[in-house]
Amino acid sequence: MSGSERDAIGFLLHLRASPESPALLHALAVVRAAGLEPVVAQLRPEVQMRAQSDRLRLLVSVGGDGTLLFAARLAAPFGVPLLGVNRGQLGFLTSVELDELPMAITAFIEGRCRTDLRRTLRATISGPQTDGLDAELAVAVNEVVVKADGFSLIRMRLTTDHQVVGEFDADGMIVSTSIGSTAYSLSAGGPPLDPEVAALVLTALNPHAFVSRSLVIPDSLDVVIEVIRGEAGVAADGLSWGRMRAGSRLLVGRGPNLAFARPPGTPGFFERLRVKTGFGTVLKLPYAGDRPVDSGVGAAPVSDREEPG
Repeated sequence: MSGSERDAIGFLLHLRASPESPALLHALAVVRAAGLEPVVAQLRPEVQMRAQSDRLRLLVSVGGDGTLLFAARLAAPFGVPLLGVNRGQLGFLTSVELDELPMAITAFIEGRCRTDLRRTLRATISGPQTDGLDAELAVAVNEVVVKADGFSLIRMRLTTDHQVVGEFDADGMIVSTSIGSTAYSLSAGGPPLDPEVAALVLTALNPHAFVSRSLVIPDSLDVVIEVIRGEAGVAADGLSWGRMRAGSRLLVGRGPNLAFARPPGTPGFFERLRVKTGFGTVLKLPYAGDRPVDSGVGAAPVSDREEPG
């Protein structure tokens, strides 16, 4: 089906999102007024969205970052643009808040949204645990993680660009996209990357080593992680996906591109980094006389008992 025949806009709702919210009802009315059909899914949305994938001009996720990641795994293989709407707490990856949804839908229908293409990951596990049948992952948006079982370290060999990077005794390894650099990778000490940067971040989890730093590589490269000793689970975007043991090999490569629809006024990466995570904010407000003054860049509040200095 060609783009001109795509006559529907999908809405994937978090289980706690109200299908009767005024903002959502207004957005559905905007879709109908444009001669398009709104397709709303909340229970078992993967079944409904996959069945409608060749009709969708846009998939709207209404929830938080977890809902957006779920929607992205449905949208990316079919080339459907994604609009993230935040009704959760953080919403780092989302573009608009719930009350802005009707305006965002109008902007998309009128062709005023820009499209940001982002790389996803694809992965395959091969080796003794698969009984001759490789385990395959079609799409991961944030990261693929190898994590040791229990309290024991695993030994891994990391290879990329046909070169051995090294062997690591560690709790695991994170392979993150630039989008995912502000998720698990950031919590593990990795650097935040602007999503415009075409890169992957490789971060060992608690390695038994004097020197440990994340490695940033071009996202055109494949990454291979081989387990030399121990057993581990493999997760993608926080969801358990596979198993590895000595002799197992994980290949992480390029997945389908994911298109994000960005309405006018969507906050940029550095604004979201500062506002959503507190990056680059001071612990003390500047003082004018004996009272704190808000600098206007998201500085943390100071208690009334704190003295300047």
